[in-house]
Amino acid sequence: MSIFGVDIASGSPSGRRPPSYSLFVLDGERSAGFHMISRHKLVRMIREREPEMLAMDNIHELAADRRELIGLLRRMPPSTRLVQVTGGERQESLVKLARYHGIAFDRTDPLQEAEACARLAAKGVGAAISAFEEKTWIKVSRRRSLGRGGWSQNRYTRKIHGAVMGLARDIEKQLREAGFTYASRAVEGMGGYTRAEFVVEAPREKVHISPGYSSDAQVTVQSIERAELQFKPLQQRRGYIIVGLDPGTTTGIAALSLSGELVDLISSRAMSSSEVIEWIAARGRPLVVATDVYPTPGSVEKVKRAFNAVLFSPGADIPAEEKIALGRQFGYKNDHQRDALAAASSAAKKYRNKFLQVERKAPPEIDKDEVKALVVRGYSIENAIAELLSPPHPSPPARPPQAEAESLQDLSPDLAPLRQHSQQLAEQVRVLRSYADELKAGLSEKDAALTAMSGKLERLRDKAAREIKRQHEIKIRDKEIERLRSVLRSERKHIKKLKKALARQKKVEAIEDTRGLVPLKPLSAFSREAVILGAEQFGLQKGDLIFLEKASGGGRSTIELVAEMGIAGVVAGEETAPALREHFLDLGIPIYSGQSLPVMRINSLPFLRPDDLAAARAAWEEEVLARRARKEAERLESLFQEYRVERKKEEKRKQKPK
Repeated sequence: MSIFGVDIASGSPSGRRPPSYSLFVLDGERSAGFHMISRHKLVRMIREREPEMLAMDNIHELAADRRELIGLLRRMPPSTRLVQVTGGERQESLVKLARYHGIAFDRTDPLQEAEACARLAAKGVGAAISAFEEKTWIKVSRRRSLGRGGWSQNRYTRKIHGAVMGLARDIEKQLREAGFTYASRAVEGMGGYTRAEFVVEAPREKVHISPGYSSDAQVTVQSIERAELQFKPLQQRRGYIIVGLDPGTTTGIAALSLSGELVDLISSRAMSSSEVIEWIAARGRPLVVATDVYPTPGSVEKVKRAFNAVLFSPGADIPAEEKIALGRQFGYKNDHQRDALAAASSAAKKYRNKFLQVERKAPPEIDKDEVKALVVRGYSIENAIAELLSPPHPSPPARPPQAEAESLQDLSPDLAPLRQHSQQLAEQVRVLRSYADELKAGLSEKDAALTAMSGKLERLRDKAAREIKRQHEIKIRDKEIERLRSVLRSERKHIKKLKKALARQKKVEAIEDTRGLVPLKPLSAFSREAVILGAEQFGLQKGDLIFLEKASGGGRSTIELVAEMGIAGVVAGEETAPALREHFLDLGIPIYSGQSLPVMRINSLPFLRPDDLAAARAAWEEEVLARRARKEAERLESLFQEYRVERKKEEKRKQKPK
């Protein structure tokens, strides 16, 4: 099967610059591309190769108007169909269609766009343009003019009219033997027919009569033109389906008809979204996309949007027992198929009563599935029926090139020699006048064409000069752009190297800065949970120093936990409460203030200078010694007080009388 994909490359059918096209030929496994070919060459290739389809994204790229398009279609082989892959009356984006069918192409490359059109047509995407009725018009007429007249004018006229009549009878015989239904009309002349016409009730490709001519007569064979262009889809529309989808690592998909019958069922591991959409599209037109869980998964929403379907989602997850009951009537192989069947069955169950009402109320002349589709989308049954029963806009009837279906004329030539002499002279005068009118019209047309061609030649010369200048400027700019791009790439590479070198330098400097410093293990808060979390994150060990961002919140139990870990000291970023400081001193854990002991931050980590730490530790040891001396003095003072109290009590006892 040979398919031509065509896209316009430059120019326009309606513009001054004639169009050029990109052509992609798809012939089974073989393919070939042609760029910047003229419309004349394109038509010639179509006539030579007779492809099955000529695929385009827009037929208006082929002709400026309807008349020109009809003329091109008449020049093409009857077996070649002109296909608009973006659809008929309601067109879709070529990019969207190609993405849907897994075809990637560059929108700015006409040859790739032509290839996309050919491959979409091969998949049955698009609509074929029908410009002609299922009827064929055949005309037999004289090939030569009767001339100005002379001594042998009558004999010459009878010879030509006899040739027209003989050729007409041969064609009628062929039509009768082939079994075609046809209507004919003949205009009698001197010695035969001036012309004869046939309207055959069959398309042009089935009427095997070729146009041509003999020495005195000629045959024209054409399809009868429609009043309006019609678009016929390459593939017939498939029925509506209800789809149940169970997404995940293993995807389950179930397709049911609107009557609840199983169309197909599958489960596959690692199916992509495009593969899921393609599988569903091959089974029918999804009306409802259903899931068995709540809330609806994002992948189900994506499939629903791809088909513009109605979403069915339960208010809560369907229980496993109900899933088993819903899927048992169809049969399934695994849980994924069961869940997909349960989702589709639940949706079908929801709309079952509505569908039964449609079956009862819908009249037989409309498609009941279309009524059901409208009902699912929110129409009432009465409004859906009224919508489908609304009459379409009438189109004017098609008219053939000549009046058809007249009653058959008696084709017998026996009356020609007996025609009266006056009738012969009248016919001769009419023919001569017609010939003179034809010559005058032809001369006027040639003069007008010559004038138009002269003007067109001048315009083309000017346009060619401007185009050459423009192309030269474009080449200069393209070279400059390429040079600047090369410089930009070099600069970007240099900047990237400098950034890497700077990052390495910063790391080296950070490492150098931490040499000889004492690291601190930071804690976000002073609590048991923060101490345990810090031990997991920073690996607190015996002899480590910790840094408290906030010293509040901790108690004696937290300090005892720190003491059990063997922490060598604590640096607090804020002032600690006196009671908390006393707890640290009681347990012998040094606690330093961040205000008196400067803390350095390198890469957001705290460090201390050894000299500062040594000075702070010496100050802490002095504070501990002073605290011990103060405690000892307080203890001795307390003993003295107790001794004085006991002495006073003893003196009082001695003074009492015995």
